[in-house]
Amino acid sequence: MNLREKLFFGFGLYILLAAVFGFFAYRELRAINTRLTFLEMADDVSITMLEVRRYEKNFLLYKDKSGLPELRKYIGILKKDIDAIKSEIIKEISVENYDAMKKTITGYEQWVEKVVNIYDRQERQVELVREAGRAVEKGLSGRKLQTFLVLRRYEKNLMLYKDRQSYDTFVRTFAGLGLGGSPEAKRYGSLVNDLYALYGKEFDYVEKMRSEAREVQSFTVKLSRKERADIAHTLGVSTKLLLFSLLTIILLGSAVNVALSVGIARPIRRLERVTKKVAMGDFSEGIEATGNDEIASLGRSFNQMEERLKGALDSLEHSVKLLQEKQAQLVEAEKLASTGKLCAGIAHEINNPLTAVLTFSHLILEQMPEDDPNRDRMRMMAWETDRARNIVKQLLSFARETPIRPVRVDINEPVKEMLDSLVAQDLFKDIDLVVTLKEGLPEVWADPAQIRQVVSNILLNAVNAIAPPGRVEVATAAVDDSVEISFSDSGCGIPPENMGRIFEPFFTTRETSQGTGLGLAVSYGIVKKHKGGIEVKSEVGKGSTFIVRLPINGQVQGTRS
Repeated sequence: MNLREKLFFGFGLYILLAAVFGFFAYRELRAINTRLTFLEMADDVSITMLEVRRYEKNFLLYKDKSGLPELRKYIGILKKDIDAIKSEIIKEISVENYDAMKKTITGYEQWVEKVVNIYDRQERQVELVREAGRAVEKGLSGRKLQTFLVLRRYEKNLMLYKDRQSYDTFVRTFAGLGLGGSPEAKRYGSLVNDLYALYGKEFDYVEKMRSEAREVQSFTVKLSRKERADIAHTLGVSTKLLLFSLLTIILLGSAVNVALSVGIARPIRRLERVTKKVAMGDFSEGIEATGNDEIASLGRSFNQMEERLKGALDSLEHSVKLLQEKQAQLVEAEKLASTGKLCAGIAHEINNPLTAVLTFSHLILEQMPEDDPNRDRMRMMAWETDRARNIVKQLLSFARETPIRPVRVDINEPVKEMLDSLVAQDLFKDIDLVVTLKEGLPEVWADPAQIRQVVSNILLNAVNAIAPPGRVEVATAAVDDSVEISFSDSGCGIPPENMGRIFEPFFTTRETSQGTGLGLAVSYGIVKKHKGGIEVKSEVGKGSTFIVRLPINGQVQGTRS
């Protein structure tokens, strides 16, 4: 076998092995890319499930049905995402586990609706209990009435805490009153018993709903973990394959180098040196291939292999980076869910004791004689507690998502309704309120309740800026393609340095006891959701004018803040 044949045989075998190993390495990298795509989908399913649990916790905590559409929407997204990767899920966890996951999601959705239904029934039952209680009160007097009022307090505790202790206390007190012969009393006691039974059902339904949710979450987490384990295994195989291919090429190059003549020893040594650098991860140097002989062909082939290996490693590094980013996103989503739960729990824990203090303060005030020297202090305590509770409600209202329910409305209607409810307050004493509502205004798409809130917030802000006596003017008009509501006051005006901050949450120039700085921020958000705007004109010492503009032809879809 002459030199040409030896070279042909040796380098042919060399290139063949490189191509085979490169093919297998490329196939493994393609498999990793495919698995990464499925992992992204599996992570999206897990993130969607976290959103479902977040809205579920908000609904159970506040019993606010405004968040139900979002909860149902994310359940729908979860089902759609799972259906989109049905075949991949079946490959990973079997068709039985896939069917079990779908069945569990359906069961969870059904329990959500059952919990919604039980909350509705509780609300109706609470109203019936309160009506029956008031009916019994009308037929009592003296000592029995006083004792019955204490019983009503236990009734409120039962509605507040929904526990066995509150129910037992109510039952013992009710039995001690000796009202068993009264039809109204019998009905009242029966309604309270039914209400407590509903509370028991609520506990069972919520536990079953949470159990289903945890099972679904377990499926999604298990799916992501298994896929990550598969990717890790594939990465290990790819690494071993690359190392084995490099080792084989190095050994083959050494064998060919020994077999070749001295005339080709130098380029072969150069090839060996560069190959070792590649094995160490250094792709900075290639083989200088000049001419058309076999050695030059080998150099060009090696350079191609080096580029492919470099590209393969770069692709591997990019894939690992994407995987790390997805893991970081999951960790961040879990942190946000935990933070939301913590904040909601803190607000709940603050609101409950405030409600109890306010309830007992009013009960003590009702029973306290008018000439009691502590009455004023007790009234002050009740007022301050009520103010603290209102601040908590404002904070929750500002942070909570609020739906817009737009209808075609004459803007004068919500403005007049809110003005009629505000002018009777002591705050408007010595305030000259001038109202000019233009007739025949075109109707706009707006949520009347939220427009009333905007009118209330801006009007109260104007009155608080006035040192009585003063003047406030409210007017409506149609200008171009908008309907305007203007509020002008004769107050102190807004300093130029504060003009850019008046719509910031919690920004206020008043004392802490007189406001939280949320009114204008909430109003600004409501108007923006209506595709409108607020213009402010002010001069220090002369007063301010707020102009709310709502589009006439811009139909506002039901949205969320």
